[in-house]
Amino acid sequence: MDPEPFVFEFRTGEVQYGRGRIDGVGDALADLVSDRALVVCGSNTGANRELMDAVEAGLGDRHAGTFDGTTPAKRVETAAAVVERAEETDADAFVPVGGGSSLDVATVASALRADGRSLDDARTEVRETGGLAVPDAGTTPLVPVPTTLAGAEMTVVAGANVEVDGELVSTGVSGAALAPAALVYDPDLYETTPDGVLAGSAMNGFDKAVESLYSRHASVLTDATATRAVRYLRAGLPGMADDAAAMERAVAGVVLAQYGVSRPERSTLSVVHAFGHGLRKAFGVQQGLAHAVVVPHVVRSLVDAGAVRDPLFEAFDADPGDGEAVVAAVEELRDALDLPARLRDLTGASEAKLDAAAAATADDGVLDNGPAGYELRAADARSILDAAW
Repeated sequence: MDPEPFVFEFRTGEVQYGRGRIDGVGDALADLVSDRALVVCGSNTGANRELMDAVEAGLGDRHAGTFDGTTPAKRVETAAAVVERAEETDADAFVPVGGGSSLDVATVASALRADGRSLDDARTEVRETGGLAVPDAGTTPLVPVPTTLAGAEMTVVAGANVEVDGELVSTGVSGAALAPAALVYDPDLYETTPDGVLAGSAMNGFDKAVESLYSRHASVLTDATATRAVRYLRAGLPGMADDAAAMERAVAGVVLAQYGVSRPERSTLSVVHAFGHGLRKAFGVQQGLAHAVVVPHVVRSLVDAGAVRDPLFEAFDADPGDGEAVVAAVEELRDALDLPARLRDLTGASEAKLDAAAAATADDGVLDNGPAGYELRAADARSILDAAW
């Protein structure tokens, strides 16, 4: 297949991968001319001393303190509290540790702190515009230390929720200034995460690679990294709980799965993630579990519509056009991770809310990144959800 013309701009900081890399997180901050880092995480992560001892030792004298109050709700109110703690500790960098919730909160905090916006300012801005602006300069550097496999670190986007006039409103930030300044991927740290949490996050990271292979914003660069990501993840995820080498492949795979996914004004996240967002809004289900259920059905529908590119089949070593071979491989991986196969088995799922989930999916902005010429209507989304139910 001859390469098509493309334009690719991707800005992310230095990526450190390998066992023991957490020991160098302080050096990464020194390279950024940052002296004091505030660790941002959730309470469970903060209580995991095997993990936190390693992070704090790696930071050494640059550890300004730890804020361990993030939650999956990803509240702007929490981000404002992070800013307050950063001011109290004179921190000049954020080190989000754990999963996507901590990263999103730290990212929103970075944007708010850049121009001194208060929580009231943020609420007013969301009320008037629906979102939160990102200044071109002054953001607090972000040095993520992930310990789940959702693959949310190489991003310039963060979602959040905020109470406005007594109502919880979904919002977010997006801008080139939010690209991570450095990233540390240490398989030793992933092995401190409970197996169920890793498995639950894995399909989210895996699907980033899958989506990159059929997005209208794909290029030979993203094809190469996404293809290798699929192969590493298929080889590593099933055995990562018991095999050190498998864990290393899984972590390397999720690094590759993210490469080029999130760029200013351009992303490869599309149909699967639209379903994940829609199901989270309608049911409140964890996005990785939602992906585990719907991705085989999404892939089948895209293949039937002639909306996928040859690299998707190549990544799965399938014959061109053999969508069922890809679907079978995805289902095999899902089952190896002991993840749910039916929507009805997800906590919070309700057949009565499928129309709402379908409508939210069809209205999701990430569909603009989908295959060229592909359109997902609410009725189409409902058919896919019925098949997954």
